[in-house]
Amino acid sequence: MRLTRPLFTTALATVVAATAVVVVPSGSAWAAKGTLWINGRRHHNPSGCYTVMGRLSATNRTNTAAILYRGDRCNSRILGALGPEQRNTWEFIGSVSIQ
Repeated sequence: MRLTRPLFTTALATVVAATAVVVVPSGSAWAAKGTLWINGRRHHNPSGCYTVMGRLSATNRTNTAAILYRGDRCNSRILGALGPEQRNTWEFIGSVSIQ
């Protein structure tokens, strides 16, 4: 005798699997964890591009590196990076990106 699953169990499994595919974490789920200090301003769980356009004093207390750019939109030449648990000062930085 062959055992078969009830229709309800199969349908429920299909709905659960479809929901798991559709549910995706929001953008903030990919934000760096911790605090990034940019010129004295605290950014908790930072994400994205921060325009500086001048002197930069930064402390990175997150779990990921911050990328430093020459231009103001985080899409120009990369000048360097500030790793986790590092701090530094630069004479001119256009913007800072962290994910």
